[in-house]
Parts: sequence; C-alpha cells; structure tokens
Amino acid sequence: MARFTWRHSLKVIFVMGWSDFVLKYRGSFFGYLWSLMGPLVKFLVILYVFGPYVSPEIPAYPLYLFLGVILWEHFVTTTTACINALAEKAGIIQKLIFPRILLMFTAGWTNMIIFGTHFFIFFLFAALIGVQPSLHQLLFLVVLIQMFLIAVGVGMLLASYSLRYRDIPHLWGIFSSLLFWLTPIMYQIRSEHPLSQQFVALFQTGIHVTLFTIFDLFVRFQPLSILVDDARRILLYPDRLGIPSITHFFWFSLICLAIFSAGIVVFLRRSRYFVQEY
Repeated sequence: MARFTWRHSLKVIFVMGWSDFVLKYRGSFFGYLWSLMGPLVKFLVILYVFGPYVSPEIPAYPLYLFLGVILWEHFVTTTTACINALAEKAGIIQKLIFPRILLMFTAGWTNMIIFGTHFFIFFLFAALIGVQPSLHQLLFLVVLIQMFLIAVGVGMLLASYSLRYRDIPHLWGIFSSLLFWLTPIMYQIRSEHPLSQQFVALFQTGIHVTLFTIFDLFVRFQPLSILVDDARRILLYPDRLGIPSITHFFWFSLICLAIFSAGIVVFLRRSRYFVQEY
C-alpha cells in the first residue's frame, strides 16, 4: 500500500467516484432523474400536506424546505453508500491490496456530485423566486466541507462494523427515519440568541430535565440541525437572521472534524478484519 501516494489516491477517488455516478443509472429508463425523484417527492408531499400549517411563519418556505430536504438526502445517501460500499466492493477488497478507506471517500465524492446537481436546481428555483445572489453566499462552501465531514465521518463509523454486525444497515434505516423528524427540515426552531449563547445559558440557568427538554436540546444542538440552519442563514436569510459568525464557523468546523477524525481512526483499526468478516 506504500505505492498509494496522495496524488494516486486522489486520482483513484475521482475516477471511481465518477464511474460509480455514471454506472449507478446506466440502463435505467429515467437515468439520473431517479436521484432527484426521492427528494422531489418528499419535498412535494411535505409542502402540500404540512406546508399550510407552517409556511405562513417562514418566508420563502418552498426554498426553506427544498434546501433542508436536499441537505438531508445527501447525509442519508452518503452514510448509506458508505455502509453498502464494503458489501458491494467485496470482490475488490478480497483480491486487491489497497487502502480500504478510499472506498469511503469515493462514496462521499459520488454523492457530492449528486448533491451538486440538486443544488443547481435549488439555485435556479431561488433565482425564479427572486432571491438575489451575493458574495457572502460563497460561505456556503464552508458548509459543503462541513457537510462532507459529517456525512463521511458518520458513514465510516457505521461501515466499520457493518460486516461484523449485519443488522447495522437495517438499524440505520430506522434511526435515520427518526432523525429526520428530529432535524428542522420542515419546521422552524425559534431562536432570539446565537447558538453559543444558548448553549452557555443552559449551564447558567440550569436544566429542568423532562422528555420534552431532552428532545428540544437534541433538535437544537445536534450537528445536522446546526448545518441546515447555517445553510439557510447564508443562502436565504442573511439580512433577516444574519450570517453565522467566524467564531461559530470555527467551533462547528472543529466538531465536524472531530466526527470525521473519529470515523477515520475507527475505520483504519477495523479495516484489517474486513476480509475475515465476509
């Protein structure tokens, strides 16, 4: 594996990721449109079933909802792709000697390509509605990096044990369905203060522990909620809510990096057992 330099590894990730993207829909009548079908159906159902109850309180609710849906879909499809990669690439893993972690980065790259096409549709949708582009929207590039770190990091953690414990894909499917409702995709979290001030206030005022409090704290402070909120503040409501501060970006990026680093460490330690666990 010494021959896999950084340049060689990046080339493998790029080529394999693009090939997986092309081959994923090869032979299908609708082709790439299948990747859009899932988030589009979810968007339309939520918009017309739940939208009338929440949209009056949220400006540009269709954009608010669509952005949340495509961010969520990227997270779920990336983590699922990481879990499935070890089973789908069994022949390669068993016959060739190479850094197995490249498969995780390949899954992340493939789904980032898909997200890029979804985001292009969002951008066109926003232009039609009248959202004006501005330079501060370039900060969304930071959100993209954070999104990649979280999705691939969680994906690596799950994939590390997916061969040993074959129930993980099924359990993750159930948990991710629950997590969807605990992430502010279709609803809004009211906040009058920055997230860091809210977090500090918890320790200053004390917490009355109830089931509702636990769910409320999880919804507010879990990484996906923060990621989705930051994306909306940058792209949709910079004047109304203000863009996230540099301090916020710094600390949240450290959290994302910690998740990603934990995934790398666990995956590398577990990868030596993959061949025996098939």
